[in-house]
Amino acid sequence: MAQEDTAPEVVVAQLGVDERSLLGEPEGPPLSGEELRTATLAIAVKLRCPICQGLSVADSPSASALAMLSQVRDLVTAGYSHDQIFDYFESTYGEFVRLQPRAEGFNLIVWIGPVVVVLAGVWLLVRRRHSQPEDDEDLSRYLDQVRSDLGSDPRSGNEPADNIQNTSEA
Repeated sequence: MAQEDTAPEVVVAQLGVDERSLLGEPEGPPLSGEELRTATLAIAVKLRCPICQGLSVADSPSASALAMLSQVRDLVTAGYSHDQIFDYFESTYGEFVRLQPRAEGFNLIVWIGPVVVVLAGVWLLVRRRHSQPEDDEDLSRYLDQVRSDLGSDPRSGNEPADNIQNTSEA
């Protein structure tokens, strides 16, 4: 693969016929030096290593990730844009190669789903809180009736001692 000091024309010439047909002509300017390193790293941290799968190409020590990192560097050196490079790797590895899925189509569930679940939970909590009566008159009348049936005075809260049965002796 090309080194950082390789001319962009040489890098484009080194790309295979299949790669050039997938990528098209470079959309951006050829990069070198610190710009090349920064752009390569910005893309590599968003590409998933096909071996480690939990790590980005920038973080993975596998040979496959190192080869992908070198390929990203070569493509950035040649002037290919971020979108062209992502499209190229997606055509090779599938959309799974992206650590962050695109926010479109079916992938919107990944981005919108958690927000919808949280909002639904908040809505349910608010609805439940508002549906509970502060002072239920029917409940108060029922409790008064139960107290009077048991022989207690609902106003004083005192129960006569002779109405209390000891269930432990039975």
